[in-house]
Amino acid sequence: MLHVRRTRHASARGMQVWALSLLLGLAAIIVVVEVVSAPVEWLWPYQLKGNTHWHGQRSGNCVSLTFDDGPSRYTETVLEILKAHQIAATFFVMGIQVARYPEIIKRMADEGHEIGNHTYSFQAKKGLVRLLFYPVPQGEVTRTQDAVRTITGTSPRFFRSPGGQMGRGLWRQVNKHGLQVVTGALPFPDPKAHAETQLKTALETLQPGAIIILHDGDDHNPDCDRPRATVEMLPQLIDELKKEGYKIVPLEELLYLRQCIGSSSVV
Repeated sequence: MLHVRRTRHASARGMQVWALSLLLGLAAIIVVVEVVSAPVEWLWPYQLKGNTHWHGQRSGNCVSLTFDDGPSRYTETVLEILKAHQIAATFFVMGIQVARYPEIIKRMADEGHEIGNHTYSFQAKKGLVRLLFYPVPQGEVTRTQDAVRTITGTSPRFFRSPGGQMGRGLWRQVNKHGLQVVTGALPFPDPKAHAETQLKTALETLQPGAIIILHDGDDHNPDCDRPRATVEMLPQLIDELKKEGYKIVPLEELLYLRQCIGSSSVV
């Protein structure tokens, strides 16, 4: 009888150990997925096949200023700053914001800025929840292409995905329109940080051919004041770039015009 009890006890302990090991194994898998999933999005085969511009030419003195998540109520101030410095930039706009601020989109085009596609309303998601439950809706790319073309007469040529996430079928939508995918210098200035911190980050990653990622909006809260620090920092950044001898040009020029071309910029 005692032997039977000991056997049952050992069996129960064995089951407990097995269950605990299984739970720890699942937890480890979740942690790995959470950590690895975002970099995997950046290294999606679409990028690795040579369809993404990470930077311009390293042999010249050209850099580009790019702005994401707009337009917003801060974008006109950004445009005023760029106009005062006679600089053309590239704005990766969200279609839902294009519908709210068509006059700003028209002004961008009229003043010689490039307009890129940043999806219609897709928000970058993090980790396992993102991978399992947040597929990219169909039409995210097409709706923004159509919205910009309706206002300017021209469809965007460049695309930047929110959070760099190119998986879950988004690359198929991009490929359908023949868009050139653009990332930029990493790490980019945290749009939630103070102006001084953003400026420091931008200058630390600065080198010839840099595609500088800034934010004139907020995809999660379009009416918030997050872009205020970027607006405050922008004149200082432009002054520093000029002091360092850089020529600030739109992406089209950075990537394709002869004065900014040395060797291939596509990886």
